[in-house]
Order: sequence, then structure tokens, then C-alpha cells
Amino acid sequence: MSVDLKGFGHQEVEAVTGAKTLDEGDSGIVQNVTATATVTLPATVVGTSYSIRVGAAGITVTVSPNAADKIMGNGFTSADNKDLVFTSQPAGSFVTLVGDGVNGWFVSAIAGTATREA
Repeated sequence: MSVDLKGFGHQEVEAVTGAKTLDEGDSGIVQNVTATATVTLPATVVGTSYSIRVGAAGITVTVSPNAADKIMGNGFTSADNKDLVFTSQPAGSFVTLVGDGVNGWFVSAIAGTATREA
């Protein structure tokens, strides 16, 4: 599957080639991960959203919440500090997360198969 990055409704795309910790300036910018990497989310803030895209086939993209936050939805059992992981998914797989300001991050959109850290 190939996803047109402009189809996300964003004009800005940032290439991610290694570990990255997001901040408020990254909200609204597609994080296009092109090498195996961990993308770390900041503490949840209500309404803040991040889109993380698998930019190359055969890589592992790990999305790691703040230690006190959850990633909720997509059928995951809700628990603090558990990563969302794309393993060998097609380029174009992605997740969009929206902060609730209290418990963590909700999956608002996803393509591809992601698992939750055990």
C-alpha cells in the first residue's frame, strides 16, 4: 500500500532516520520513518496529534509513550508505558494519535498491523 503523504491533510513531512523524541512543534507534521527507529511521545496534552508513518518496507517502527501515558484503541489492552510497534509493515502504514490530556494517546487512524508491547 502506498499512501500519498499529502493525503494526511498536512503539507509538512519530516524524515526520521533514527530515534526521535517528539515535542509540540511536531504536532501536525507527518513523521516519515525511513529506518528502524523509536519515536517517543511527550506527555499527553489534550488535542495534540501526531502522525507516524512507516516510510520503508522491512523496518521496525516503535512508538513509545511517556512512562505515565497509555496508547489506547486499536484493540490494545490499556496500560501505561506500553509501545505501539509496526514490524515489517508495508511502506505507507501509519498511525495517528490524539492526546486526551489525562490518560495518554488515542489511536484516531491506523493503516497496517501494529502490536502492543507485551
